[in-house]
Amino acid sequence: MLRTTTISPSQSATIAEIQHHSEPTTESLFQSGTHTVLGHTILCVSVLLIYLLLNRPDVILLSRLGLTAWYPAVGLAFAMMLAISPRYMLLFAIAGSISGMLFYHQPFYSWGTLVGVPLEIAAYAAAAYLLRGPLRIDSSLGQRRDVMRYVVVASVAAIPATLAGVFCLCADHTIQWSQFWSSALDWYMGDTIGLLSVAPFLLIHVLPWIGKWTAASVSETVREGREWARGSQEITALRILEVTGQAASFGLLFWIMFGVSDSRQLFYPAFLPIIWMGMRRGIRGAVTGLLALNFGIVVTLRFVPVSAETFTKLGLLMLAISATGLILGAAVSERERIAGDLKERTIFLNSLIENSPFSIVVHDRDGKVQLYNDAFVSLFLYGPLEIVGKSLRDLVVPAELHGESMQFAEQVNSGQTIHETVRRRRKDGQLVDVEIHALPMVVAGRVQGGYAIYKDISEEVQASVMAKEHAAAMGHWVGELELRAMQITLLNEMSGLLQCAENTEEAYAVVGQSVNKLFADARAGAVFIYKPLSNALELTASWGEGHLGEPVFARDHCWSLRLGKPHWSESSNRGIVCEHIDRSVAAIYLCVPMVAHGETLGVLHLRYDLDAHGNSEVDQKTRESQKRLAVAAASQIAVSLANLRLRETLRDQSIRDPLTGLFNRRFMQESLDKELQRAKRKQRSLSLIFLDLDHFKRFNDVFGHDAGDSVLQSMADIFRMHFRAEDVICRYGGEEFAVILPESSIQDAFKRAEALRLATKDLKLVHRGVLLDPVTLSVGIAGFPEHGQSAQELLDRADKTLYQSKANGRDRVTLASL
Repeated sequence: MLRTTTISPSQSATIAEIQHHSEPTTESLFQSGTHTVLGHTILCVSVLLIYLLLNRPDVILLSRLGLTAWYPAVGLAFAMMLAISPRYMLLFAIAGSISGMLFYHQPFYSWGTLVGVPLEIAAYAAAAYLLRGPLRIDSSLGQRRDVMRYVVVASVAAIPATLAGVFCLCADHTIQWSQFWSSALDWYMGDTIGLLSVAPFLLIHVLPWIGKWTAASVSETVREGREWARGSQEITALRILEVTGQAASFGLLFWIMFGVSDSRQLFYPAFLPIIWMGMRRGIRGAVTGLLALNFGIVVTLRFVPVSAETFTKLGLLMLAISATGLILGAAVSERERIAGDLKERTIFLNSLIENSPFSIVVHDRDGKVQLYNDAFVSLFLYGPLEIVGKSLRDLVVPAELHGESMQFAEQVNSGQTIHETVRRRRKDGQLVDVEIHALPMVVAGRVQGGYAIYKDISEEVQASVMAKEHAAAMGHWVGELELRAMQITLLNEMSGLLQCAENTEEAYAVVGQSVNKLFADARAGAVFIYKPLSNALELTASWGEGHLGEPVFARDHCWSLRLGKPHWSESSNRGIVCEHIDRSVAAIYLCVPMVAHGETLGVLHLRYDLDAHGNSEVDQKTRESQKRLAVAAASQIAVSLANLRLRETLRDQSIRDPLTGLFNRRFMQESLDKELQRAKRKQRSLSLIFLDLDHFKRFNDVFGHDAGDSVLQSMADIFRMHFRAEDVICRYGGEEFAVILPESSIQDAFKRAEALRLATKDLKLVHRGVLLDPVTLSVGIAGFPEHGQSAQELLDRADKTLYQSKANGRDRVTLASL
């Protein structure tokens, strides 16, 4: 049962909390390896020796086996199991058996050794588990609730322990069965005295210090408990005098109890020192006094013989005083703790009121001020002597608002809460706008007054007035913002659609639909894309009504491209007019260059018609708005088109061989999977041709790598001319090529390959004026479904067939065997 822990004497730390904070540290004495085995072995041996010492007959005042004045060893075992872990019951069961055999000469194979001791220890271990777990008592026993639980559970646990022990004494023929109940009573009192005096003293005073040298580090809870214990034991002259008086009171008590004749023995004064120490020191003093009292009685009984009846009375007295002292000490400690908490809370509330940035005032039911803070003084400019005891209404409420103030007071006195914005008067007569929170103060179910919190909101009110003055001006901008929001939404929608476009044709369609919605004031519009090869701009998308001018025009015909910024043109020949517009239509035109990444991609062209009087549908202010919107739209269209072109270019580069322009191996593998699936679905044939240029290394070695590259490029051109458009021609690697022929039988593939081989053989290649050697091909052919069902099978068969052509002398076409 030996356990070491850092149980805190703090009155706020429960057993479970201490277990959570400190038990991992103390139980790690045996688990985590952070402490030496030697140190814990010494601790266990020390506790075992103390347990054996406390079992000596002269210590427990044994009159006969089973009859003791007290049993402090039970208190030690119970305290250790409660403070650390009930699992230590094994150690104390072994210690109890050893003490029975060592001091009382009980044989090993006896009821007491093998049954009695384990059952007793198990009963107390169960009680410790109950107090630690479900009941979660405070280890400092500083609350009456925890003391009552401790006393009840410990006393109840002593019953089965007593019955088991006395039964084993009778079974071993140590006592007669007729002595069962009298022995059980004495046994029960001895155990219970140890549980109610020795165990609490160990829990509060001893066990926290055991952990001080067994644990490498202690939890914050234990540190606080030790600091509290250290602070509570400051040695002063008054303290020394008090301790001396208490010690003297015990001496006088023992003289009164045992120094007079039996007929005049007085036992009831034994309560007085315990009451004194409990009232002065709470539970800490009470447990110290109980241990001193019970120990003193036992020591005195060693020298003063008493009758059996007196012996029993003393046992009952020790039991009653132990329980009463614990409850009294806990009550005093709880009261001191509550008083300390109340004091701290009062200090906190006073600090909160004094340091609050809001004005706080407390008044009685008549509205007279009882308490206020400095913020109230600063807000209303009254001095301290001008506030306390004065009517709050007379101090801060303007005369014209007295009726409203009286109504507020009635509501607060009736238990209601007020939250209003009102005007109040300062001492200098200035009115301030304040936000007031008035709440009732309820004591014992009755409203005794109220307190009010004032917040100066003069600046907020002034800002509100200014906001109202600007409300009309803001109304004009609301419509403008709504229009801008709609335009931004349309721009975002267009951007999202352009990002989803797969090619430029889809992008041009998106632009035509989106820009038509975006520029509702424009009657027509178009997008012209610049073509570098022709140095001209071509119409790619248009919307609206009427003719927009030339569908193709030169770059220098548009002034917006010349200037690099938006340009307005009028068909009336006023100002500078772009040459590509249709001057036969009375309108105003806006051209905006579309530029992305420093490159001009085209022009966004818009047309605004004129009415019969020659007036435009857009005024000068609207022109600026339309121009900004057109610039944003043109920029977005340009960026999207540039990204789309870049994406198409990157995709083309990712699937093309840069030297020959043929598809690369990665694209061939993807295409083969797709074509094979299509062939399976349509139940059609598919052929795969592998081609390899014979002795290609000779071209590089003899004519140079440039000649080799020229040969590869020439062969790529021949392949493109020889095979169909739907055939997939790929450079498989080096001088090796692969061709996928959808819906082509292996016989047709063989014919094509043979024709290609002959055409290649007759090819005359010249590089830099040098006639190159003839080129021959080795070809291998595999087909679906004859030679495989998967792409990998076809590739393997075609590759093996190609190597078969090489092995048979090259310059030949070989068809895979079935």
